[in-house]
Amino acid sequence: MNVFRNRISQYASLRDDAWSKFDQIDFQTRAFQSGDDIIRVGETPTKIFIVKEGWAIRHRSLDDGRRQIVNFMLPGDVFDMQVIAGVKADHSVTAITRTVVATVAADQFMNVLRSDADVAAAFWWAAVQEESILREQIVRVGRRSAKERIAHLLLELQRRLRAAVGGVEDHLPMPLTRTDLADALGLTPVHVSRTMSALRRSGLIDESRGQVTILDRRRMESLSQFDTDYLHVRKLDFVARANLNGGSHSPLSNGAISSHTNQHRVPRNDN
Repeated sequence: MNVFRNRISQYASLRDDAWSKFDQIDFQTRAFQSGDDIIRVGETPTKIFIVKEGWAIRHRSLDDGRRQIVNFMLPGDVFDMQVIAGVKADHSVTAITRTVVATVAADQFMNVLRSDADVAAAFWWAAVQEESILREQIVRVGRRSAKERIAHLLLELQRRLRAAVGGVEDHLPMPLTRTDLADALGLTPVHVSRTMSALRRSGLIDESRGQVTILDRRRMESLSQFDTDYLHVRKLDFVARANLNGGSHSPLSNGAISSHTNQHRVPRNDN
């Protein structure tokens, strides 16, 4: 799983013999279609999941159907670590594209962590990153303007995805609908559409056929006060600095990622 290795390699340089322990794990692969629940609130998961390809959302829904997306599960992400505690899921994880996950029993996963301190440290770093992302989500929804929220989230998703699958620095596949963005950012779909239009008119982004292109990264980062430190993508940051200094690099090894034709279901509104 190249995407998994790329993700973990952002935190630690594991020895070949450490990686070989993962090759010995009896991973099971499952595919979910868009809209399928991978984890349902109230269930007691028995497995840990690693996203091989596709996008999923971690979310909570109220009794009246209102939904809050708290995070996006991207290729290379690991969930749900709370299985180690043997407690019921307090949230749901749902595929929003065709999503392929590798699963492993919690006890087998723990045996690998116990067998190698470096492997365990790499996974704890992954947990630290998700905690940082959740803290930033609170700030994003609680204190940023609509334009700042969307700009910040787009930069985060692009950064995280590139750390796992490589790709062009300023391109971001966009399978999210306006409703998905609204439910992640505490906005309405109409407000999201208007704000995306404002970002386009400002020359910050472009949208075409399920892809967002970041046209002016520095202005986007300044607008949204985006700082990569909370993502802990150390090696990717090193590559970015090398490029600014005129260096060159090879792209990250690209793992399999589904191509999607997920349309924007809410029409654009430039008003």
